[in-house]
This record gives sequence, structure tokens and C-alpha cells, in this order.
Amino acid sequence: MHYITVSFLRKSGYKVAVMHRRNFDKFGNKLPKGGETTVIIDSPYGKHFEGTSRCCDSDNYDKKLGVRIALGRSGVINQI
Repeated sequence: MHYITVSFLRKSGYKVAVMHRRNFDKFGNKLPKGGETTVIIDSPYGKHFEGTSRCCDSDNYDKKLGVRIALGRSGVINQI
């Protein structure tokens, strides 16, 4: 199976922004579980795509997996 990557999209002329949000405890320390990743994509043809993946509070946060899930949910794969 082939995955669309941020690098591939950027090389193809797409503008891609990736934002990671982590959960913190009351002392400001990052928690290893929970979080969110959002991918915003603007195509060279004027289309806008956005996808978000959320990690439940019992799952370990994984940036790479979050980006893959968010890219899949963005709908950009159907346009390439």
C-alpha cells in the first residue's frame, strides 16, 4: 500500500501545514497520552483540504501516525 506523504505533496506544489497539539497536566508538563494533529492543504489548483486526527486519552501520542490519519481524512488523496 502506498501512502501520500507531506513531502510528496510539497514536491507536487501543494502548500501543507501540520499542527500538533498535546495534552498537558496542571503543572504544564506534556502528557504522553492524548493529543491532536491537524493537516491543512492548499492545492496548486485553488482547492483547500483539512483533516484532523485525535488520540484518545488512553493512547500514546504518535506524530507520524497522526499525520497519516489526518492526511487520509483530508480528502486530498481522492484529488491526486
